[in-house]
Amino acid sequence: MATRPPDWESYFEPRIRERTRELLEDFDVVGTRQHLAIVPRGEFLRHLRQNIRAAVVASTLQVNSIDYAKRRYCDEDEGDDDVGPAVDAYISAYVAAKNYINRLLKKLHTENLPDPTVGVFGASVVLERLPPSFFCAHLLYRLGHSYEGHAVSRLILEQIAWAYAAHTLDDMDAIEKIETTRAISQLKKFDSFAGEFYGFLSKKTHIDYASHREFLRVKDGQNVILHAHARFSEYGRTILYLADMFGLVWELSQLPYIQDPEAVIRSKEGARPNKERPFFKTVSEHTEKLERIEAVEREPRDGPTDPTLKATRRKRRAP
Repeated sequence: MATRPPDWESYFEPRIRERTRELLEDFDVVGTRQHLAIVPRGEFLRHLRQNIRAAVVASTLQVNSIDYAKRRYCDEDEGDDDVGPAVDAYISAYVAAKNYINRLLKKLHTENLPDPTVGVFGASVVLERLPPSFFCAHLLYRLGHSYEGHAVSRLILEQIAWAYAAHTLDDMDAIEKIETTRAISQLKKFDSFAGEFYGFLSKKTHIDYASHREFLRVKDGQNVILHAHARFSEYGRTILYLADMFGLVWELSQLPYIQDPEAVIRSKEGARPNKERPFFKTVSEHTEKLERIEAVEREPRDGPTDPTLKATRRKRRAP
């Protein structure tokens, strides 16, 4: 009888967590009133989704044969859970941001180079752990949880600002005294958009009385609380802007270990943001697509869309 190796769980757990995150990044829901299943999206997975739908139907109707349930009750041409073009465009924006961040992280090379200062190393540690935070913000946005998603996004921006403040320091006492608010003020000197962006996220995170109209409705004489908002244009811009700021601070803070920077430009006066950085074009393409869809699909029941990010996007597109 084979024995399980002692490191069995440690071998599989990281893979399971990563695959679970990948599934929750882009998924369909297949189900009935009794049972639900989450399945990955993609046309090449259509056969898998049909089989899972048949299994769910068979379980609901207490039919023993999945094949019979598939033939009798499942139409092969039946559409999957249609998330709509706004969600589709939002997921594309998130994937673009994720791919950009991962590509920049892979450009770090430290072999045969001097050890980093305490500040540069600290900045790298903070920034390299942010991809899971981006995933958490994305999942909340995908589910329509606006306030919670913006809270995680604000945390991401604070970590980016901390990394910026830390990368020039080589004294642990000074690093330990870094304050988030002051770090945002410092980041504004490098990227002026940081202050306005942080203000937007803070406004969206702190729900005061004036915010109640965003999630309170009256229907048939009764109060109704909205738990989710389909503001995917706003969510997409937020994720893309965070990715852009990540790129700026990542390359600036790790510049000695990056051969071909694209977000920043080296100069005699020091590194500065590249106003023609390629990711700007990506941000523009995705935000314009999101806003076109939003203009067509906007529904009064979801309340007014906050114009703040639209205004700041235009400033950011034309530095």
